[in-house]
Amino acid sequence: MFEKTMRGAAHAAWLASCWSPHHNLRRAQKDPAEAQAALLDWLVRANASSAYGRKFGFSQLRNTREFQSAAPIVGYDELRPWIERIKAGGQAVLTEEPVLMLEKTSGSSSAAKYIPYTASLRREFQRAVGAWMFDLYAHNPTLFSGTAYWAITPLARETEVTAGGLRVGFENDTEYLGAAERFLLRKILAVPEEVARIPDLDTALYVTLRFLLQASSLRFISVWAPSFLTILHEYLQKNAEQLLADVHDGALRPPEKLPDAIASSLQSKLRAEPARARRLERARQENGSLRAQDVWPNLRVISCWTDASSRSAVPALRELFPGVLIQGKGLLATEGVVSMPLVERGACMAAVTSHFFEFIEQPGATPRLLHELEANHEYSVVLTTGGGFYRYRLGDRVRVTGFAGNTPLLEFLGKEDGVSDLCGEKLSPAFVGSVLEELSVERAYSSDFAMLAPSQQESPHYVLFLQGDASQTDLADQLDKKLTQNPHYAYCRRLGQLAAPRIFQITSDAGESYLRRCVSTGQRAGAVKAVALHRLTGWEDFFRGEWKEQRGEVEVEA
Repeated sequence: MFEKTMRGAAHAAWLASCWSPHHNLRRAQKDPAEAQAALLDWLVRANASSAYGRKFGFSQLRNTREFQSAAPIVGYDELRPWIERIKAGGQAVLTEEPVLMLEKTSGSSSAAKYIPYTASLRREFQRAVGAWMFDLYAHNPTLFSGTAYWAITPLARETEVTAGGLRVGFENDTEYLGAAERFLLRKILAVPEEVARIPDLDTALYVTLRFLLQASSLRFISVWAPSFLTILHEYLQKNAEQLLADVHDGALRPPEKLPDAIASSLQSKLRAEPARARRLERARQENGSLRAQDVWPNLRVISCWTDASSRSAVPALRELFPGVLIQGKGLLATEGVVSMPLVERGACMAAVTSHFFEFIEQPGATPRLLHELEANHEYSVVLTTGGGFYRYRLGDRVRVTGFAGNTPLLEFLGKEDGVSDLCGEKLSPAFVGSVLEELSVERAYSSDFAMLAPSQQESPHYVLFLQGDASQTDLADQLDKKLTQNPHYAYCRRLGQLAAPRIFQITSDAGESYLRRCVSTGQRAGAVKAVALHRLTGWEDFFRGEWKEQRGEVEVEA
């Protein structure tokens, strides 16, 4: 009873801290033009003395149009030299305030890109998360009486520090929030934050489930890819007997030994629940599996990606969690937050109080401001953030589905520039092209036609289609190893969201078959060009050929 009372108090205090972001967002949605102008004015003045601000004359800028004329629209490649200075220890490079750490995500032409995080950028995330949480809890008051599971940072991620001493990656799931919010959220979380530091993936999954199994009052789950919960469910079925034995005994016996410091910290948070373990074992015997509704009967909301490539995974999630609200996350990127969900709208509103936004409808068009968007039109997103990304092309496309007040509701349509993203791996054509070029130079294959494409047959994976000689019997392994240079691809492989790639050797007419399919999708025959990566699935049904035997899967390092 005492624990429940303390948890309720923590919920109340945390939600109280979310009231101000929610109130400010509601006020700003009535006049997004004014809110955005004020936000940009602050960002420009606050960083006028940074190296980037001095180069583009921030101290002389008086309004939005002058900012747009002075600062160029950029991608990561244009910012890379500036970020390398930050990684080496440079100060006041993109922002006047210090960089706290860097977060790593997948790049376009390179394997990875590093996003600088400042206190201002973190506050911008907090504004969106706070407003979202207040809205969600206000419409689902039963969430106050239970625990929550948040999975923000990857499990079993490697430790990395730059040459200048900056940490890469958040240490735990709560670092997006402020100190007070983190303290309160720890009282609510069902899975301790130490789990994110477990180096072995299987062990991390086991420990996650061990704590979730003792969370009978679990009300809310927040993950990224919906397929991650499917993987957790499958892992639960495979290890149910041992997990339930641990719940019965109050023990923690994962497949690999935990580091002593983590084991000691987790031990004090375990509970022995023999009655619950026996009840769940009876349910497992009766139903043939451990059903989610038996394990977590109080679960009310799951937050995850539901748009673009994640849409196809949602039906399976609904089947696993019947009666639970599946709420889409909106568009939340490593570089910034574009939109957050509103329960009453059943849609996601632009994060008007977080960053300064511009939108490009088509190449060459004049960028539009947030209040200038039109319903049912599609746009590319350009961000200016407190992390020092000014007029940054995010590479994401959105559609305006309506308005909340005068602020657009945005639907995420997917990545631009041919990026393939089945499970969050974010493979780009430029990166895949460099991988295929390396394999060709290393004489792993010789081919007049080589193209990587996703496949949904059996389980999500990638297929390399070749017309020529796959000279190396371990080509699939070599391909997999090189693709894991992309941290998101490596993470999806470690989790099992993506299976190992396969090789399909085309025996005839690769160019003709490729042309015919491209034309069937609406492309003009004269405009069809060969690509290193194609986002369409099902190419194995269009090419004539055979699957090549694989020697075995490459070991994906944690």
